[in-house]
Amino acid sequence: MTGLETRETVLGYIQRGGSPTPADRILATRYGAYAAQMIYEENFGQMVAIRGNEIISIPLEEVGGRLRLVDPENGLVNKARHMGVCFGDQ
Repeated sequence: MTGLETRETVLGYIQRGGSPTPADRILATRYGAYAAQMIYEENFGQMVAIRGNEIISIPLEEVGGRLRLVDPENGLVNKARHMGVCFGDQ
């Protein structure tokens, strides 16, 4: 025991600006429930994804090894840069 107060920190939340929102928690619950259902059904070799508002499964062969790039001139990327976010390219 160190006598120091410690807390768990999830880096993703800090990078996005703080604690998870209710929407983050609901989405995580939906993903988890769907993943548990996939395990129950022995539906292995798949990943959970979202398309629109529908939770789906996708075969890992369709997504593994594929590189999907984000356009560096995308509006959200530019907005993030103006806010001081570094993408490692500067």
